[in-house]
Amino acid sequence: MPSYAKWKELYHEEYFQLREEGYLVDGATLMDEHNRPLPFPADLAGESHDETADEPKWEALYHALWKTREKGLRPDFPFHEPDSYKEIIAEAAPEPSLEPLDCKEYEQRIKGAWFGRLAGVALGKPLEMGWDWLKVKEYLESVNAYPLQDWVPARSDKLNVELRADCVPSTKGNVRYMQPDDDVHYTIMSLLLAEQKGLEFTKLDVGMNLLDNIPYHWLWCSDRHTYCHLVNMDSKRSKEEQIDEFPTRLNPWRECMAAFLKADFWGYITPGEPRKGAPYIYRVATLNLIKNGIYGGMFVQGCISAALSKNPSPEAIIRGGLSVIPKNSRLACAITDVCQWYAANNDFAIVCEKIYAKYGHLHFCSSMNNLAFVTLSVLHSKLDYTTAITTAVMCGTDTDCNAGTVGSIVAAAVGYDRLECRWIDPLNDTVKTVVAHFGQGSITELANRTVSLYKQL
Repeated sequence: MPSYAKWKELYHEEYFQLREEGYLVDGATLMDEHNRPLPFPADLAGESHDETADEPKWEALYHALWKTREKGLRPDFPFHEPDSYKEIIAEAAPEPSLEPLDCKEYEQRIKGAWFGRLAGVALGKPLEMGWDWLKVKEYLESVNAYPLQDWVPARSDKLNVELRADCVPSTKGNVRYMQPDDDVHYTIMSLLLAEQKGLEFTKLDVGMNLLDNIPYHWLWCSDRHTYCHLVNMDSKRSKEEQIDEFPTRLNPWRECMAAFLKADFWGYITPGEPRKGAPYIYRVATLNLIKNGIYGGMFVQGCISAALSKNPSPEAIIRGGLSVIPKNSRLACAITDVCQWYAANNDFAIVCEKIYAKYGHLHFCSSMNNLAFVTLSVLHSKLDYTTAITTAVMCGTDTDCNAGTVGSIVAAAVGYDRLECRWIDPLNDTVKTVVAHFGQGSITELANRTVSLYKQL
């Protein structure tokens, strides 16, 4: 296999990704080197069941498909999406005017952000089932839990449906700690990276941080692909040169949500200054992402930096995120769509339906659809923490990632003292992870280490 996926799967994913980026992948004109039409993803189901024998064929088809990038973007593609940091910032909206926090309030906000992120992840974890908002609603209604106001029950007798067995420690009546979760691991790993390498870390440092801390089966999409490349690097070539190829080397997941799951910490240490934290998450993201994959991380970091200011509003927080991504990108368009839709009616359900209508075709782990749900949840919350995380979960799709991000943003804005005990106390200030250089510890410790690092740097 070329990475963790077979060639047939890579072909299917790459076809979709190239189309989303604006490349000319039209079945009527897309040909292989023998002038034969390349198959549409919908045609793949009828192919031979002998996957091993077919691998050389699909490898050749993949490379023929990849060559379509040489034709450039289609003429009517309306977006401009640079990858260089200078261009990204040059094409972003202005930073909002933000008032800095004093030291004491900063400490209280950071404690809130850590607890808020972890509680949000725990709330959404059992419903990370690949469900849309209507399926989530059906389940919650079947257990008399809609609209959501508490931890999610693990089973619906009415539907005869059980949620994920591995998520029982995050279901109603069973929460005693924050169980291991990739969305928690990433935030801790960012802290470790800054502690061990400082703010001058390199992309190689980012890659080794991943390789040294997380088991392979705990990684997904672009990070699992990166893991494969890291352990198979050519000893005859420089590591830096090979790492620069990762974003586009057999990587159709290059605009996935990986960066926005790694963004929180870089907002934590740049309070009130969205553009100060942007270079750090940019460096992390460019290990294996391009365009809106990068922007997703920068947007979340910008939102959290803006949230860590005096008297932030939902609108100022979103403007903080928009101040570090290109105005004419697909992600900025999605965020703007949600802001306009919500301003028009203030109805969570109506806007959620609109998001699915326009962006529901995107992959479960895409940046744009999930950050549309994050934006909706921040706006709808009016900075009430409970409303924020429950809205994110009720939106469906990647429920734990989105609730964790929203929980981090809103808790950073309001602080630990304004988080309801029903979300915080059951965690018993304990987080369990598979991160090699952390293991198990207290959430308070993570907050204290963040504050200490911020003061040092």
